[in-house]
Amino acid sequence: MTMNSRNSRVIRQAKATFALSVAALLAALAITQVGSASASMKMPKPTPLAVGQGKAAPGGGSFLNAPIPANVLNIPLVDSSGKSFTLGSLKGQTVVIANFLTSCHEICPMTSIAMRDIGDAVAASLLKNKVKVLELSVDGARDTPSRLTAYQSTFADNNWTLASGSDANLTKFWAYFGSSITKVPYTAAEKKALPLDWQTGKPSEFDISHTDMVAIVDAKGTWSWLDLGNPNPGKSVIPTKLKKYLSDEGLHNLAKPQEPSWDAKAVLSALSSITGTMIK
Repeated sequence: MTMNSRNSRVIRQAKATFALSVAALLAALAITQVGSASASMKMPKPTPLAVGQGKAAPGGGSFLNAPIPANVLNIPLVDSSGKSFTLGSLKGQTVVIANFLTSCHEICPMTSIAMRDIGDAVAASLLKNKVKVLELSVDGARDTPSRLTAYQSTFADNNWTLASGSDANLTKFWAYFGSSITKVPYTAAEKKALPLDWQTGKPSEFDISHTDMVAIVDAKGTWSWLDLGNPNPGKSVIPTKLKKYLSDEGLHNLAKPQEPSWDAKAVLSALSSITGTMIK
């Protein structure tokens, strides 16, 4: 499954929506192949390349060449410190972007672990000040700066940036990248069955269904790479507080990520190729 959902009915609806949105996205961008590399695939040696021929990347995913329009670059966002910014304000840096929400029971803690691992690898590389690892919410109503700060503190790591924005701005932002966002209220039975919120200790009222993806925007503001599917954290450990927050479906996704999937190695491979600098 490649969209967060709360039950089998929503899963079926999400899969249908996902298939249509991805088909349209891939056709529009002329992508020849999307998918993650196998665990045994080695990271390619980075070389300068003309990114954007719509071709499969050696480490997984696909290289693109889609200059991002100004109305997307200028969408207001806010990071966990409360600082406002836009994607356009990050020009000059290569940006890794993945979507998530802090109230997710099924997939997002694994997204965060993968993004944490990417952030750690970037911080230890020559690209420390040239790459921004950005995990951007789909849930503006709940993912306030203080909530994002509390969430990141469970990882005891700040080598990547968490951010959010208004629901309207996040919907516009993720729509450009082909990720639909749908608010899905929980039933009374679901509220009772799911683990209580990791921060408040109260039942969650709703989920946000979204297309799971990770993308790279180059230093010129061009959408340069894309991979879709469930995050695969490999052997990285989920913070205890967030692991307890996973539903049965989430625990299954942790133990055996469903395909298609993406992992930190695929992202680092693409970053290495785009920047011409190896990141291990």
